[in-house]
Amino acid sequence: MQETAPRRERPIGLYVLETGGCEGCFMEIESLNGSAFALEQAGFVCVNDPADADWLLLTGAVTRVCAEMVDRVWRAMPPGRCLIAVGACAVDGGPFPAGYATLGGLQALTPVRRSIAGCPPSPEDLLRALQELAQG
Repeated sequence: MQETAPRRERPIGLYVLETGGCEGCFMEIESLNGSAFALEQAGFVCVNDPADADWLLLTGAVTRVCAEMVDRVWRAMPPGRCLIAVGACAVDGGPFPAGYATLGGLQALTPVRRSIAGCPPSPEDLLRALQELAQG
């Protein structure tokens, strides 16, 4: 049984951005939208437009091509936004270190203050971590 998050005025909008890698973390996040997980009951909703997002969930090693896209999405989000690196690749590149095609991970662009560990983290771990981040 899944715990529900404390009641808020509205759900936290999540915008997911895959920036390179195996896409394992992205697929696990996508599975949260299925009927097996009560994402909205937990206080979250996936959005299709960064202008509607409160949190940016970034997955994958940051490729050089995607670095500009990360900046563009970040700037499109409203004030009060939060950046969360999901999985080892997003944090420090995981098995995709800095090289000709990748920057390694999000740490090459900005300090990583919030992250969800795993390779990939399970949907249960993702939901639990999102709830913990929302509470504190």
